[in-house]
Amino acid sequence: MTETKTEGPVLSVVAVNCDAPGWVRLFVLSVRKFTADIEHEIIVVDNGSLPRNKEWLLAQPDVKTIELPTIEQYHGGGMDIGTLAARGRYVCILDSDAHVQRPGWAQDLIALYHERERTRLIGIVGPAHKPLHPPLFFFERDFFVGNGISWRYRPDPAVPTQTDTAQQAYWDVLNLGFDVVRLEKGPKVFQNTSWYDQIWINDKPTIAHFWMGSRFQEHNVKRTKQALDGITLAEHLARKAAFMAEPQVRAILEEGGGNG
Repeated sequence: MTETKTEGPVLSVVAVNCDAPGWVRLFVLSVRKFTADIEHEIIVVDNGSLPRNKEWLLAQPDVKTIELPTIEQYHGGGMDIGTLAARGRYVCILDSDAHVQRPGWAQDLIALYHERERTRLIGIVGPAHKPLHPPLFFFERDFFVGNGISWRYRPDPAVPTQTDTAQQAYWDVLNLGFDVVRLEKGPKVFQNTSWYDQIWINDKPTIAHFWMGSRFQEHNVKRTKQALDGITLAEHLARKAAFMAEPQVRAILEEGGGNG
């Protein structure tokens, strides 16, 4: 299939956001801080957030915010919209509750992508029923768009436990005869009362992901969860506060003029 051609920055960094103002702020500020050495753009697809929860986001001149009226696109649909809007050769989709930890991260991902000639997607190893797992997907925009690869969730009746996005994209890449590089997550980091996953690239911590960070929806009373996977809302908020107070996270937020 003929691939379209884009003209724009080297990299598009995309996230899908829904009523998670503190997390999306950390995401944006970390990309801004650690990606200054490569031409890039930041795209946030806002999946129906309340107006007060996207005020900061809409005020950022270097962020392209795509506002959707409702949450009906869900995560995968939002990822498709962000991919189509991207102008970069490469696209990195991060969860909104993930953030970049160091400079040089984008160059290292690009180099990893080109280590094997037939690589067309980098993701994270998932559980048995999910070959890929958030919070990171890295690919060439024109390959995905030109081949009609979608991130939308298409459940497989034969796999009743299948959830989330990216599974069909994984198989589509393989079925086209190309390779997927699946990175292992590092061990969970426990500090104070917070916990989060890290993705290491070139033996360096590169992406931090506060698991379930945006899933509690504490900023939207109509969707706020009181418990998830055995964790209460109060426990989540305590862990979130500890995470935001960790030195590296605090430095990113303070440099960007906000505490999330």
